[in-house]
Amino acid sequence: MNEIMVLFVATLAAGILRGLTGFGFALAAVPLFSLRIDPLQAVFLAQILQVAAAPTDIYHNHRNVDREALTLLCAGALVVTPIGAYFATRLPPDVMRLAIAIVVLLGLIALLSKIQIRGGRGPVLAAGATAGLLSGLAAMPGPPAVAYFLGRGIGKVESRASLLLFFAFTAVIALVSLALGSNVMGWHLLISAAVGYPAMLTGTWFGEHLFHRLGDGHYRIAAIMVLFISALLTAAKGLSGFL
Repeated sequence: MNEIMVLFVATLAAGILRGLTGFGFALAAVPLFSLRIDPLQAVFLAQILQVAAAPTDIYHNHRNVDREALTLLCAGALVVTPIGAYFATRLPPDVMRLAIAIVVLLGLIALLSKIQIRGGRGPVLAAGATAGLLSGLAAMPGPPAVAYFLGRGIGKVESRASLLLFFAFTAVIALVSLALGSNVMGWHLLISAAVGYPAMLTGTWFGEHLFHRLGDGHYRIAAIMVLFISALLTAAKGLSGFL
């Protein structure tokens, strides 16, 4: 199976998870992308696709967001995202793969844990800053943001809409930071993104239909399964570089 086909299938699968849960595109896509391309290129590709999807996400979800939480999450991420991008452009590929696997496992912990987070600006700003760091490093702002919404007990429709718009924001900041800090951006990535974009939209559409049909428990189980497999594959690929 050639590289483009692998990226297409990986983008389709990640898009389904994205449409189903409102998060998890990069958590699923970047590990799968990095099995075929350089991890930094995988991060770039995921960010390009998420930026391309941003107008559609804003149009369909802006009425359902938790505006206060979203504003504070974005404020926290704005300052810290370039720091994550700085490290992403300087870590060796196999170290990046291990870092990506760790972030995916953090996403699993966020899904499995039933933590309670108090109100106030402190927790949401901290979640935004941590998410921004992970967005710049690995295109994966999901774990802290997901943990915040789960811990606050916010409804799944509001949480999903807020997460989609937050990830669009962090993708823009991270993509600009990465582009300024490296020379990875090129036509090959733009072509890959053009091929993957229809797959992401199709997967998101299918995932959204599943979202409306499934209860909370089912979509959490689906997300956990995809993320666990992605983490195992990426960790194995990264560890193989040290053996």
